Amino acid sequence: MTDKVLQKKMDSIKKNMKLFDDILGMEFKTGKAYISKKQGRIIRKLLSLFREMRWHLAFTYHKKLITEDTKPINQRGCGTPVKIRPCGAEYKNKTYFGILLGDMALQIHHSIDAKGNMTASHSFYNPAIFVPELKKIIYGCESWWGEIEKEEDLKEIISDDTIGNVWYVKLLKVLTPKKEGGDTSVPTK
Repeated sequence: MTDKVLQKKMDSIKKNMKLFDDILGMEFKTGKAYISKKQGRIIRKLLSLFREMRWHLAFTYHKKLITEDTKPINQRGCGTPVKIRPCGAEYKNKTYFGILLGDMALQIHHSIDAKGNMTASHSFYNPAIFVPELKKIIYGCESWWGEIEKEEDLKEIISDDTIGNVWYVKLLKVLTPKKEGGDTSVPTK
């Protein structure tokens, strides 16, 4: 869809909406919401437009692109040996050897300010760990992991007891009411 076609469709929708129109009408006394026939037509036009755009909005109307001084990976701790127990059921609670790559951005965040300037930056950093045996990267948020500081640490596995003794897991157990006959095992993904 070209910019001209998009603008024409948006103008068509906009001209049908008056300053005080709303998507939902509301009865003053009961608070019951409804839509009028006119509002229904506007909603159908909007949904049709979104479907044509495959629900993606174009970011072509910005004056300036500002990239914040962020990097996709913060190499803090890069190369540190770790032991890691991924939460996914397919890993069968096994502890693996891993190599910490650093904190990796999980998303790129975009925002457009009132002046039309678009800012792009990396966000939601999380430890990224390469697991050679699996030939894949597992994130800290999808696992239990810890640094290997001495040779003896290699022999220790990350067990349900290890996870159960983490301070915030203990706190969750205290704060979460137990159900009769419920499962008391350590929660994993």
